[in-house]
Amino acid sequence: MKSRILILSLAIFAFSAFKAQAQVDATINPINLLFGTITVGADVILTDEFSVEAAIGYTSRRDNLLRGDAKYTGVPIQLVGKYYFNPDKGADKFYADVFLRYVNRNYRYDDDSSSFSDFNQSRFGAGLGFGYKIVSQSNIVFDIGFNIGRVIADNTKYADSSGTREEFNFPGLIVGGKLGIGYRFGN
Repeated sequence: MKSRILILSLAIFAFSAFKAQAQVDATINPINLLFGTITVGADVILTDEFSVEAAIGYTSRRDNLLRGDAKYTGVPIQLVGKYYFNPDKGADKFYADVFLRYVNRNYRYDDDSSSFSDFNQSRFGAGLGFGYKIVSQSNIVFDIGFNIGRVIADNTKYADSSGTREEFNFPGLIVGGKLGIGYRFGN
């Protein structure tokens, strides 16, 4: 309990030490929109050289295959700490990052008879990356980045109508890219 109070106190002190008028870069990934996924992020600028970004996505697809119905959903959540080298406008230009990522995926296929298959996956991982952010004079933000990391926890299961239940061991690698277009709020 004492450690929780200490962590909470340090967090409150850290956030109150920064200027009251925060800058936030709100972005959306336009490439993901083409594939039916919405991914939004908020990059909170703590200093000219450091920011923390939280991003969340949602995918939902439904296909009517031959005699059956297939549904896929996915929810990725990511937290990224970015360090900027030689920023011009604060939190811009080349950066290196560390990230934590959680993703939950579910794929279910059902046909008209008693045939079905169900795939569920939950993964948590961490890693490193790099990127480049441009902020225009009118506060339009363009952010492109690449991440690679390792899976820390993986829970992947498959079941079908024959009663077969399997657990898979996927490669323990996380690879991700970012293309964000948005707007900088604040000074």
